Amino acid sequence: MALQFISSGDGRAAIGSDTATGERGFLVKIVNRTGESSVKGKVVSASTTADNEAILQTNEYDAFGVIQQAGVAQGSEMWVWVTGSICQVLFESGVTPTRGYVAICSDVDGRADQFSNPGNGLPAVDIHFKEIGHILQTGSAGGLALVTLHFN
Repeated sequence: MALQFISSGDGRAAIGSDTATGERGFLVKIVNRTGESSVKGKVVSASTTADNEAILQTNEYDAFGVIQQAGVAQGSEMWVWVTGSICQVLFESGVTPTRGYVAICSDVDGRADQFSNPGNGLPAVDIHFKEIGHILQTGSAGGLALVTLHFN
């Protein structure tokens, strides 16, 4: 099944659900300035040069969303999952997303990495502020896996 939307009046915000992928949550439209056609699951940050535009996260500390749809041209509006959503996130090559782990921004632009939940206490401050959510699904190395999103 394709993503189903309940959209706002202006069509720039929506609640979405996809029974095939298990994705569900809150989406916003934002201009693609990632330097490429959009890639599903890549992690994005706010542009520092223009309003209402998203770039690939590059510094690991300022992510705000995950691209919902592939193939949207540079300069066009694309749907982005935001905080509170459960969506597919793209992990860096060689990283196998593991349910129960914590998802963080990778040093590979636009990709996610993971670390084992420490169980007690907080992780190091550096890791804590890279956090983008919690992994709900074990996936394949460098692939997509469901993550419940929140950004520190």
